[in-house]
Amino acid sequence: MVVATVSYLLFAGCNGSPFQPSPPNVIFPDSNVSFRLHVQPFLRRGCALVGCHDRGGRSGGVVLEEYAHLWERPGLVVPGEPDASVLQQILEARLPHQPDPRELSTDNQRRGVRRWIAEGARYN
Repeated sequence: MVVATVSYLLFAGCNGSPFQPSPPNVIFPDSNVSFRLHVQPFLRRGCALVGCHDRGGRSGGVVLEEYAHLWERPGLVVPGEPDASVLQQILEARLPHQPDPRELSTDNQRRGVRRWIAEGARYN
């Protein structure tokens, strides 16, 4: 039920935001992914755009600007369990979302968020 609710809220999409034509320029390492250096810049430049998942837009009631926001929706991020994390399911298009996150992210970025979650989704 929680996953269905969160996925519906994220599927709601953005409110007419002018999306970036290409993924943000954030490169993730193969290990020791940092929230502050990698995940947060990726989310801010690729998801927390004006009218989307920023504080003003709150598309689907979800904000992705700060670490604390990731815990406002149960199941959005499940530390150590990327396959159970709604954020990862959406990034990998296993749950619907508009626009398609695969168009606004690279394989490296999707793997990087997966790695960060698998490493415990720490505030590092």
